[in-house]
Amino acid sequence: MAEEAVVEAREALEQPEPEELKQPEPGPVEQPEAGEKEHRRELNLFNQIATITAHTLDLQEIINEILGTVLAFFRIDAGFLLLWDPVAQRLTYAAARGLPQEYLAQLSGGTPEGLMESSRSRAVKPLVIKDIHNDPRLVSSTFTDLIRGDPGFRAVASIPLRYRDDIIGFLNLAAKSTRTFRSSRRQKYFLGILGNQIGLAIENARLYHQMRRSERRYRRIFEGSKDMIFVTDVEGRILDLNPAGVELLKFSSKAEALSLPHLREIFQDPRDWERFQLKVEVEDYIRDLELTLKPQSGGQVYALLTGIVRRNKEGRITGYEGILKNISERKLKEWELLREKKTTEGILEGLPVPTFVIDRTHRIIYWNRACEELTGFSRHEMVGTYRYWLPFYTHERPSMASLVVEQNIKALEKFFGDKNLKPSPNLPGAYEAYEYFPNFRGRERYLYHTASPIYDDENRIQGAVQVILDMTKREQLARELTDSEDKFRSLVETSLDGIVLHRNLKLLYVNRACLEMFHYQEPAQMLNRSLVQFVDPQYRPVVERWQTQVQRGAATPRIFEMKGVKQDGSKFDLEGVSFPTTYEGRPAIQTHIRDITHKKHLEEHLSRTEKLAALGQLAAGVAHEINNPLGGILVYSYLLLEDLDPAAPERTQVEKIVREATRCKEIVQGLLEFSRHMPSKMIPLSINAILDEAISLVEDHLMFQSIQLTRELDPRLPAVYGDKSKLEQVFINLLMNSGESIQGEGRLTINTGVAQGGDLVLIRFSDTGPGIPEHLLSRLFDPFFTTKEVGKGVGLGLSISYGIIQKHMGRIYVERTGSEGTVFVIELPVHRESTESAPAHQT
Repeated sequence: MAEEAVVEAREALEQPEPEELKQPEPGPVEQPEAGEKEHRRELNLFNQIATITAHTLDLQEIINEILGTVLAFFRIDAGFLLLWDPVAQRLTYAAARGLPQEYLAQLSGGTPEGLMESSRSRAVKPLVIKDIHNDPRLVSSTFTDLIRGDPGFRAVASIPLRYRDDIIGFLNLAAKSTRTFRSSRRQKYFLGILGNQIGLAIENARLYHQMRRSERRYRRIFEGSKDMIFVTDVEGRILDLNPAGVELLKFSSKAEALSLPHLREIFQDPRDWERFQLKVEVEDYIRDLELTLKPQSGGQVYALLTGIVRRNKEGRITGYEGILKNISERKLKEWELLREKKTTEGILEGLPVPTFVIDRTHRIIYWNRACEELTGFSRHEMVGTYRYWLPFYTHERPSMASLVVEQNIKALEKFFGDKNLKPSPNLPGAYEAYEYFPNFRGRERYLYHTASPIYDDENRIQGAVQVILDMTKREQLARELTDSEDKFRSLVETSLDGIVLHRNLKLLYVNRACLEMFHYQEPAQMLNRSLVQFVDPQYRPVVERWQTQVQRGAATPRIFEMKGVKQDGSKFDLEGVSFPTTYEGRPAIQTHIRDITHKKHLEEHLSRTEKLAALGQLAAGVAHEINNPLGGILVYSYLLLEDLDPAAPERTQVEKIVREATRCKEIVQGLLEFSRHMPSKMIPLSINAILDEAISLVEDHLMFQSIQLTRELDPRLPAVYGDKSKLEQVFINLLMNSGESIQGEGRLTINTGVAQGGDLVLIRFSDTGPGIPEHLLSRLFDPFFTTKEVGKGVGLGLSISYGIIQKHMGRIYVERTGSEGTVFVIELPVHRESTESAPAHQT
């Protein structure tokens, strides 16, 4: 019920301050009067918060007054309060003072990461930042980074508001002085209690409103509860009692219970009422106060009392409410369990780890079952003897327990100093050691010993207990893990694929293949940089979305193709696949990267080859079918021209028929040339001679009158094996295309040379034209693709040239293009029977 939730939350403030937080801070010793004064101020602050919740009904008014009270306590002017909205599943801005409008607008918008659920789960303790401009923890707090923009603020504190075990919001304070908040343990503990008090106050207000709205439902709970629920006035007279209470106290009716002069008469010890009253009036809440009830029929009932104090608007106590839970059955079970575990033997026997105990004289007084299983020696063989060394060593020597009984530190170091001996961090006078046995009952064992002294009431050592943990499996697993890690590292480092580990796109690890792929020498050159820095900018949004999906647990890894950026800025084709993993104990993402530049070239070449083969077959069939009708049209057209008088008006139309049919004949001839599988006359050729002849055929063309033709021909160029007429056709086609691209004005350079290694002859056609659009590069060699106007080309020139060069076992491609011009390159294999200097067959 609502009252129980309030009572349980208030009990958190009853917990005593941990011992480590009670230690004084370094620095000047605080004067007792100053400490007492500060303590009174803190208590007064808690009382003020409690008074606010008692006097005010409106939740927003409570929040505003609490914020103002806290700011006054710290003597600062700025702060804001965030509350958890369970419907929207996020932190929302609730109240603020002293902050710029820009900052409040950002809080109201709800976009900062600090308002999201992740901050609620991370920030479980008060966070004090004395210098917001230099402390990196600000980004993990519930402040937004915009707070740094106000030069007036220097220090901040973020205080989680707790209710029970939940964080319901945050109180954020901003100060202009770095001395406002101390980072001492005591102040952090005080801030934690303050967060609990404020969280409790806010939840109390919420619960109060909820209780008012659901009074009828509360009554049903009140009547149907299996626990006793009571309501009294300030004098302790019972005003209401539920049926469970009437039954528990064995009253004949509710009226009989209400006739009692005071609630203390139901307690076995009347002083329990004063205990309850004192605590609940100070804290407004008490939980699980254990006491004994006195039913009317006699006997006693053990119960836990949880209750609250009721106050009016002026803060005066008007009564008390409480719940009494019958724990008699549980109490009996606890006593029974305590009796079962009362003896040392019962406790030790229940331990799953091997344990033995010796007395002051070093005699074994207990040897548990787990010790029997580990050593193979039964308790009957060991108890009452001094042979604690027998299961572990081949000769008599002291055990850790026997030396701990004597507190003989020198002997401990002598016998166990080489076995990782160290004092136990948990028990004074206790020691730990890690011992390896190569042959313990026929197999190797790793045993971890802990020996602790047993003290009597006067702090004298009366014996010792030694606990033995078998760590063999853990050591074996550690070795296997080390071997596995070595194998993994070897596989990763020798992988031909680049492998990277990253978190939030920040690179944590890169293997050698990745360094070579991006042309880096050392991992430090790539580590701690964002993964997107190594990706072409046009693909970066895709990579970020892709990595977000992987972080959220995408079901199946997907392979993505994109372009990478090397150290020198050049780009290459790559494909990557990512999947979640862990690195250094934290979630991370593993991405495999493969350079597919060669693969893409092969795919493009295969696609073009298949396309040309299919179109070649089609072209051959079409050309043969069309060729015969075209021949007939031309014959009859010429006969008709011979019969027509030169002045006849029909002669113009017949000449047009001849001209267009001739054009069709040329197209058909091109298709036939495109479909042929091998050149006809294959002989050793001089590329320079063929180029000179091709240039002489086009340089008198009107289009080349204003073009600067430059020859850069290697005189020692080796011969190639090919068909002169076909290669001449290719060269003329490239010359004409280049001339048209520069529109009759500019420079055209023809260059020949030998590739590195001497196996290929290279022919370059470089023009100064406007370049080829990037989206058209992949279609240049497709049949019937042209950018010329209708009637000026059918798009077979480059595709036929491609086929001719391919049949010569060579390659034609665009080396570069852009605003500075385009370079076409032809590669042809060197004729092996020729020498470097001998001229080839001249034509």
